[in-house]
Amino acid sequence: MAKQNTRPADSRDMYAVHTMFRREFGVLPALIRGVSAHDRARTQIVADHVALLVDLLHAHHRSEDDHCWPKLASRGPGDVAPIVELMRSQHQVVDAALQTMEQRTALWRASSSAADRDALADCIDDILPPLCEHLDAEEQKMLPLIDRYLTADEWAEVGNKGLGNVPRTKVPVLFGMLLQEASGQHRALFREAITPPVFAMMSRVGPIVLKRYQRKVFSAR
Repeated sequence: MAKQNTRPADSRDMYAVHTMFRREFGVLPALIRGVSAHDRARTQIVADHVALLVDLLHAHHRSEDDHCWPKLASRGPGDVAPIVELMRSQHQVVDAALQTMEQRTALWRASSSAADRDALADCIDDILPPLCEHLDAEEQKMLPLIDRYLTADEWAEVGNKGLGNVPRTKVPVLFGMLLQEASGQHRALFREAITPPVFAMMSRVGPIVLKRYQRKVFSAR
């Protein structure tokens, strides 16, 4: 039986996760607008990439909603509750915007038209401010509470549950994205939280798979 890690959580790895989301969502509008109207092949490739990022953010939020916020709300003093509620309300705003983004992506995928392409890009432009506001608030207000009230094992569970919601075929790409700008400190925290064989394999394979994936997604036509 594995020994439980009851040390306090160290949530600094979340900065690497947030960096990934800021970077990947931030480049989407220009990527989408760069697809020529009625280029169905490029439309499908870029639409698939958009769908992947939406799924990753949904999985991330679901894991926090189910496995992080309830523990904090039950353990922290009264002043923690408003911050938990802020996180939940911001998730609702972002998730509603993601649903609109999914609808716009489906329309563009079906038509490959300039109008649907630009509508999707505009939609993502609108999502970026509330998304970045939420990520900033989580870093400033929530991460200190996670470190205070969760154990290392409980924090690792939040990440691993989120990872479990990602299709297995997309896990190498996810790891490549996570590690792209991760510091040595962030890598060490990921290594501690994730099953060692999985991290060892994905830290080696992920960057290779990501380069191939990026060539396909970001290639000019």
